[in-house]
Amino acid sequence: MSYFNNPFMKDNCAGEKSVGTGTTNKPQYPCYFFYDYGYFAFIYLKSEIGVGRPVNITGIRFQMNATDAPQTNLNQTLKLGQTNGNEFDSNIRNDMTQSPASGWLSNNITTVKSNFTWSITSNTQQFYEILFDTPFTYDPTDTTYPNLLIVWENRDGSYLGGSTSPWSECFTTGSFRSYYDYQDVSMPNSTDYGTIDSTGIPNIQLLISN
Repeated sequence: MSYFNNPFMKDNCAGEKSVGTGTTNKPQYPCYFFYDYGYFAFIYLKSEIGVGRPVNITGIRFQMNATDAPQTNLNQTLKLGQTNGNEFDSNIRNDMTQSPASGWLSNNITTVKSNFTWSITSNTQQFYEILFDTPFTYDPTDTTYPNLLIVWENRDGSYLGGSTSPWSECFTTGSFRSYYDYQDVSMPNSTDYGTIDSTGIPNIQLLISN
């Protein structure tokens, strides 16, 4: 029996929180296997996460699919933070600052997993799990910065083969809640402006403890 269905765990937020059940295929997310380097980011709303008090997020799962597995990206970094944005503005940069505006992001952005390997091992749709080295305390009662920001940085530095990139299963809302800037040879400049995207946000499961 899961925490959420256990009548003896009233007001216990521990377990999994799923966001998204979409079927839109996005090979860019959560990182693009066909490019050596890149920044990627996603905004999930407080209303979608659905917890009423501060919790520790200890891991995340992305729903992935592939036709040319296995494929692997090395040297990945994952960061979490909180934002007052319901979507990315056009002036957002790779370091998640805005120019010339500021103040959209809380100062609690945290590296939760660094230098990890991201491998898609099967040609069937499934969730792939990343357990954090540093849990992130998400506070939905923060009225200034209530939404969750996920930032993924790819520093793999090489293309390991395959004719088709794995893709994330995504849901759509029509708002610009995904972001990317990717290239070969070197990491894009941290203050460059990337691309805001309204065509899909990865389906995820958040692993939560009290």
